[in-house]
Amino acid sequence: MVTSTCTELQAAMSSCAGVRLNRVLRPEGDAIVVLAVGGTELAHWPLVGSTHPDLEVIDGLARLALAARHLGGGIGLRNAGPELLALIDFVGLNDVIDAG
Repeated sequence: MVTSTCTELQAAMSSCAGVRLNRVLRPEGDAIVVLAVGGTELAHWPLVGSTHPDLEVIDGLARLALAARHLGGGIGLRNAGPELLALIDFVGLNDVIDAG
C-alpha cells in the first residue's frame, strides 16, 4: 500500500536529481527534517510543531521514516530541541530517526 506520504517522498527523491531544496523558510526554533539517500541530502524542511512536540508530531515523523526507508533512504533531524529528543527517545524512535 502506497500512502500519500510515501508518494510525496518518492516524488521528492526522483525529482531532485542533484538539486538541493534548501530555501524553505522555517519558523524560529523548529527542528529541520532531512531526507537523505546513501548519505546524500535530497531535501530538508521545517518540522512544524517541534518546539512543543506532541504525539501527532511523533506520528508524522514515524510515518516519514517508514516511507523513506521503504524507498531506500532515511530521515534525520537538525536543531531538535530537548522536548522533541526526549519524546523520540520515550517512544523508541531514536534508532530510526537520526537526531544527532
